[in-house]
Amino acid sequence: MINALMREVEEGILAPVYLLYGREPFLMEEICGAIQERALDGGDPSFNKVVVDLDEVAVQQLIREAESPPFFGERRIVIGRNARFLSTAKAKQKVEHRPEELLRYAQEPLPTTVVVLLVPEEKLDTRKKVVKMLEKAARTVRCDPLEGKELEKWVLDRFRRHGVKAQPEVVRRLIRQVGSDLRLLHNECAKLAVYAGTGGTVSSEDVDRMVPRTLEEDVFKLMDRAAGRKVEEAFSILYDLLNQREEPIRILALMIRQFRILLQVKLLAAQGKSEREIASLLGLHPYPVKLARRQGKAYSERQLRRLLLSAIETDQAIKSGKIDKTLALERFLFQLGQDHAAAAERGR
Repeated sequence: MINALMREVEEGILAPVYLLYGREPFLMEEICGAIQERALDGGDPSFNKVVVDLDEVAVQQLIREAESPPFFGERRIVIGRNARFLSTAKAKQKVEHRPEELLRYAQEPLPTTVVVLLVPEEKLDTRKKVVKMLEKAARTVRCDPLEGKELEKWVLDRFRRHGVKAQPEVVRRLIRQVGSDLRLLHNECAKLAVYAGTGGTVSSEDVDRMVPRTLEEDVFKLMDRAAGRKVEEAFSILYDLLNQREEPIRILALMIRQFRILLQVKLLAAQGKSEREIASLLGLHPYPVKLARRQGKAYSERQLRRLLLSAIETDQAIKSGKIDKTLALERFLFQLGQDHAAAAERGR
């Protein structure tokens, strides 16, 4: 649906009212920017662009702006940010909205104005009459986090826009390195495109050379190597992090967080929950959930509970001064490798 909308905008087909909602703010901003560019036809936005924060200003004020004619231009764009009163979010309203005014306008909009409503929440409150009617009257698009092939296609399109090429395996490598945050991916794609040059090709070596690794990614790799009984590689990653002056307590905290996610994902998956449902329940992006399901296959539920408890006890021992923090982390990582080795022997 998002691709179809962007094609419409590129072709100059604009709706009078847009309703964009979901958990991916970068997509909403990008769509809003494309609509603005087309609505103002590249002109100066200082005359015919109005942005209203609906957390602070009543929607009635937005309607008054929408009903004003354009000044030195053919169209006017009015953007209503944080239209949470249309969502299921239980935020305390600072202002008194009259949504019936919005509905009245949406049913008879001014042809020279484009209104864009941004709802940075997962769900619209379809129990409300105004939402039901607005979904019919406005061009409504859900902006959810991208994952899998859809995310890879998005990254490939970034490179295409910058005039460079990349093979699918390079795109996947970039996603593994950066994660699924679209804003970060957008920035890294731009940087890699400049490095490759117009008409060039981005390689895996370029990604390794230009894109910084995150501590979260290194901890994930460390645990992945330990789960695969590649203990020497796991220790190599650990010592690399310590040489970079990463704090052992922070590394352990991320390991505890990852074990907790692995356990929660395993339990919810056993209940028949989909990755999207699990992501929503845990407040995570779908991509880390997908990785957690994959990594969690190396552990039984009992193992995860035991290792999570051991990691928490290690953290407490460090903070109480009972053991040196580096030594404690080394011991825990060794235990992690031994635990997997013992489990593999029992499975034979």
